[in-house]
Amino acid sequence: MKDLQIERTINRQKTTITLTDDELGKAYRIMERRYLDEDFANALADAAQDPDTRFHSGHLEEFPELSDWLCMCFDDFYDANMGHNDLIELTLNHLHNESLKPQFFLTLSEMVPAVCMGVEKDMADCEQDCGRYHRCSSIAEANDRIVRWETLASLISTHHNGSCSCNKEDGSVECPAAKYLKGEWDITAFFHADDGKEAV
Repeated sequence: MKDLQIERTINRQKTTITLTDDELGKAYRIMERRYLDEDFANALADAAQDPDTRFHSGHLEEFPELSDWLCMCFDDFYDANMGHNDLIELTLNHLHNESLKPQFFLTLSEMVPAVCMGVEKDMADCEQDCGRYHRCSSIAEANDRIVRWETLASLISTHHNGSCSCNKEDGSVECPAAKYLKGEWDITAFFHADDGKEAV
């Protein structure tokens, strides 16, 4: 493979940098992921008027674990005989089906990234390092997201089991899970509610 050389001006002097095969591969994977993220964002934006769509493009920026989940599924579904757009549609259909199940949110809770000092780390490693001094705000934020995803899973389980407010005698109050399953409740409101309860 021919080396890729890039010219940069550093301290007013032109410098030629030659990328290794490993660096080229890493750069390719980064750009491939960025393009895939953009494709999912565009597809969700196009489907924004669909009443069955529970997620929109803004969620991908707000919840990177959701974007990770989509890309992971895309890789699992990859078939050289299928077109790229067909794979995107297949993955989003899978998102629609899986996001009705409590396990989906438990999976997202396990994928929440821990970003400490601008570097993404394994949660356990980051907690160990931060534990020497204090729990940093980035880890506290990640832990809060984990708890909220787990709470969503619990709300949907409770609804499916028939022990939520929807099944009380008067039946006048719909639980948050019922509203989410009907596409009437945006998860962003849940994450930005002070107490994690349904945002009114």
